[in-house]
Amino acid sequence: MPAQKQINSAEKQLLKNNVMLITQKMPEHRIASIGFWFAVGSRNEHAGEHGITHFIEHLLFKGTTEKSARELSLFFDKAGGYVNAFTDRENVCVYCTIPSFENNVRKAMHALCDMSCNALFPEQELQKERTVVENEISASLDDAEGCAMDAAALCVWPEQNISRSITGSIEDVDSLTRAQILQWYKTYFVSGELTVVCAGNFDEQELIEELLHLPCHSVPKKLPEQRHYNDTPVWKSGSNFIPTDFTQLHLIQAYPIPVPLSPKDDVVLDVFNALAGDTMSSRLFQSLRESSGLCYNVYSFASDFEGAALWSAYTSCDKANGKLVARLLQQELERFETDDFSDEEIEAAKEHLCGEEIINGEDVEYIMKRLQRNYSLGFPFYETDDIIRNIRLVTKEDIIAFVKKLLNKNNCAFVAYGASSREEL
Repeated sequence: MPAQKQINSAEKQLLKNNVMLITQKMPEHRIASIGFWFAVGSRNEHAGEHGITHFIEHLLFKGTTEKSARELSLFFDKAGGYVNAFTDRENVCVYCTIPSFENNVRKAMHALCDMSCNALFPEQELQKERTVVENEISASLDDAEGCAMDAAALCVWPEQNISRSITGSIEDVDSLTRAQILQWYKTYFVSGELTVVCAGNFDEQELIEELLHLPCHSVPKKLPEQRHYNDTPVWKSGSNFIPTDFTQLHLIQAYPIPVPLSPKDDVVLDVFNALAGDTMSSRLFQSLRESSGLCYNVYSFASDFEGAALWSAYTSCDKANGKLVARLLQQELERFETDDFSDEEIEAAKEHLCGEEIINGEDVEYIMKRLQRNYSLGFPFYETDDIIRNIRLVTKEDIIAFVKKLLNKNNCAFVAYGASSREEL
């Protein structure tokens, strides 16, 4: 008989320096994934600060009191692992996946700790990376789909921090001073709220010993009862037409998800999203692409934030087909409100999610990120078998009840972005 997996339940513990450590041991693996999650993002920024969090994310790799930028890169490369980072609206994550031999995991934890409290931001590196970030912003302006998504966020949450650009503009980044950067780093990275998540094969005591060398951090919020942001995002429904020079028309229809989201509703939402537009057999894909052949890209997705969440359907098409595609999109969304869901499509959506979860459950980086999301939402640390069981417990009645709450026409926001006009649509 094949050996059974030895997967320990996930655990969380608050260290003496207020670092929250979340771990899940998977001793059958030969790798580990570590993520440092700093509770700061573009949502924290105000005038004169836009883009600073993302800029610092880049600068963390540019040298510390212990290692130069090259030495940091060389360590992860020689170990055969990788290190990366990203900034979103509410978090910065610096993470690595590393083979669990020759003390690599402890060395990786040490390097991430070093970056989180000992970054130097040398003037020469700062100016070079400023140019790199500005090039990244320029490149993003050529990404029509990404621009459409940013525009949609500004439409549904107008003039609110939650919808601000994560990178800021070139002008924003160009105006940031080294003094601002050092102060932001000290406030939010060196002494702000920090959650460290590790999944895979590792020695927990070694991780704790390294983390206890960090300075004292802010006491973590008790989620979801406590919040990081005083503002409650205000949703704006209605139609928005944004002409651009892009050759295609991008159509987004969005709805606010009632929050806070319960663990059960989170699973029901996943099942609905799979049958709506997240799979090749989904209604939106089959109707707009397979049956009509009018578009290449069509899908649906959900995004959650503190105090807000949304579900969206997206497609893009040639300008000549814009009116017809917009009508088909509307018709399919209306069908969700009026038509019954067949047992076959519900079963297909559920089994798709179960299979996806089994595949992802073999990926320590995925599990590391899943642990952080569950923690941030105040959910239990569900493991793969629990998730599969919860998916299969979703009923047709659960989906219908959730869709009735979600697809409220009074809350609908429609965004047409690109090569078309208000009159045509």
